[in-house]
This record gives sequence, structure tokens and C-alpha cells, in this order.
Amino acid sequence: MNDQHFRRRAGRGLCYLAVPLLLFAVAASAEDGGCIELTTTASVEQKFRNSQGRVATRLVPPGKVVPGDEIVWTITAKNVCQMALDKIVIGNPVPQHMAFVGNSADGQGTVVTYSIDGQAYGTPSTLTVKTEDGTVQPAPPEAFRHVRWTYQGALAPGALASVRYRATVI
Repeated sequence: MNDQHFRRRAGRGLCYLAVPLLLFAVAASAEDGGCIELTTTASVEQKFRNSQGRVATRLVPPGKVVPGDEIVWTITAKNVCQMALDKIVIGNPVPQHMAFVGNSADGQGTVVTYSIDGQAYGTPSTLTVKTEDGTVQPAPPEAFRHVRWTYQGALAPGALASVRYRATVI
């Protein structure tokens, strides 16, 4: 994967980010549109020996990815306006050819919700899918196609906030 790092300004609309073989959108909204600049980074975990000789893990840009590889998607929001913003919501669809990894979405000070169809969002326990025989059952994490983070506080001018999730190449 080339171009693992992307920068787009988002208001109330969507920002489209292209990754070779993957196409996905990232959106942010706040009370005042156009004040949030988003940066999306794709990474993979790499084990290494730290200065104390212990095995540690760090995130590095992905090289060639193959089915089964896990990608860590980090979305960073920056308030580029001169006023604090609240009611910030960051939404990100899981890229095509990838499956969401359960319990991997994280964002300090956020409430995380998920969607199967991009319309209705909820917690994992509230999402359901219909099986081939027509029965309804709890949705497995790999059925989640969209992740949404809602910030519970204000983002000061110039401040950064990051959210993250993992998806496996299928």
C-alpha cells in the first residue's frame, strides 16, 4: 500500500480518500462546518526490541498486505478554527475487502457506535442480522461496516484528537 497517510478538511460533507485496492470515506461534523481537518493513517504492528532489551510493539506503515493481515486505522481530527467545537462526530466506513475486528474501536472521550448499513447506528449488543433461513441473530463484528465516534467534550482551537480501529484484509 502506498500513500498510507492522507489529509482532508471535513465539514458536514464526506471526504473521499483513495487507497490502492481500497476506497473508503471519512466524515466529520461539528456545530461549525469546515473546522475539522482529518488525517487518516494505515499502519501495521511490528515487534521490536526496545532500549531495555524487551520485546515491544510499534505501528509502522504497511508494506505489501495480503489476506489475513490486520491494519490499524487511525483518524486524527484537528480543530483548525479559532473557537472550541463540541458535538464532534467522526464516521468511517470499514474499507471494502476488509473485516472489522471486534472490540478494536477506541477513542478517548468518545462514545463508539457501529452500523451494518450506514444508516442505523448502535452498540454491538443492539445490532442484528438476518440469517439465510430468515432468523434474526446478534450481528458478528465482521458485519459492522461503519464506525462512528461521538466526542463527549469540546475540542479547543488547534487541538488534536485521535480515534482508531482495526480491520483484517479479506
